[in-house]
Amino acid sequence: MNSQQLDMVESLHRTGLKPLQIEAALREKFPGVQPAIKDIYNHTSKITRDALLGDTVMKVLENFLACNGFTFYTRENETDDRTEEIFFCHNKSHKMWRAFPEVLMIDTMYNTNMYKWPLVQFIGVTSTSKSFCIATAFVIREQQRNFT
Repeated sequence: MNSQQLDMVESLHRTGLKPLQIEAALREKFPGVQPAIKDIYNHTSKITRDALLGDTVMKVLENFLACNGFTFYTRENETDDRTEEIFFCHNKSHKMWRAFPEVLMIDTMYNTNMYKWPLVQFIGVTSTSKSFCIATAFVIREQQRNFT
């Protein structure tokens, strides 16, 4: 792909389009060009890596949570200091849970992210039977220690 096409991939990626949608847009704007979907995936991955500015994905998540009113806790691996779990709760969600503590549901979903970490959702229910998210966690293993 030439620089004009790469710039278009970058601008479309930043608007949230998926690689297949970007490929269709490239074909429409540049008739006769057959962009390889692998090239689009590679370029969007590079854009994402560059946006991290040298930080790990977990560090970027922690910075986002800290700047946006979340309380969060992490647990690191004792041997290499890699984050193995993260639990986060928005302050508004915590207030809702304090107002409606009667029902707490915990749901675990598997293989929903690129790291294959189980996603744990903590859900509450209001007095009018409306559900709300209390907190979310990613855990590395399905063991009691990780869920405690």
